[in-house]
Amino acid sequence: MQAESHFSWLREFLVPVFFTLIGAVIGFVASQIRDYFQAKRAKQSFVRAIGMELDALGNQLDASLLEVTASRERIESRGSTGPQIAAAFRTIVFTSQLGKLRDVDDALMIEIVHFYSDLATLERIIESLNDTGAEYTRANAASGEKDSVRPRLLSTLRVLQEQFVGFMTRLQTLRAKLPRASS
Repeated sequence: MQAESHFSWLREFLVPVFFTLIGAVIGFVASQIRDYFQAKRAKQSFVRAIGMELDALGNQLDASLLEVTASRERIESRGSTGPQIAAAFRTIVFTSQLGKLRDVDDALMIEIVHFYSDLATLERIIESLNDTGAEYTRANAASGEKDSVRPRLLSTLRVLQEQFVGFMTRLQTLRAKLPRASS
């Protein structure tokens, strides 16, 4: 005759619950550790890519500064056409990858974010310059319209020149804090 099985809370309920909880805790801790290292790798990759993008952006700012300087000299020597500067800065790495980071809570990341967000200032000045440059180009020299627009155009060119120099200085300072691209 077989013995009748008795329900045992310990064997039937508490032991499975215990092992389920242990498995859940181990899974949670392992996923947190994995996420931490993935976030760290993503941040390192982002910073390295930003460094490469800043190198290209620096070249672009240098070329733009040369163009602004040449435009200013042309306008000062009574040139007939106003400048038109392209305002498309190389920011694709920043704009496409920033949202993929887990956090940006450190001084370097905040400095990167501030630098890129401040680039909008340059874009607004360039838009103003292009508008004033178009107005200057359309103005009639014989009626004195060009002479009335020239001071505003030169002022905008000076401001843009100063902003480019300031951004180039900030870029060089920021770039020095970032790792070099691996070859």
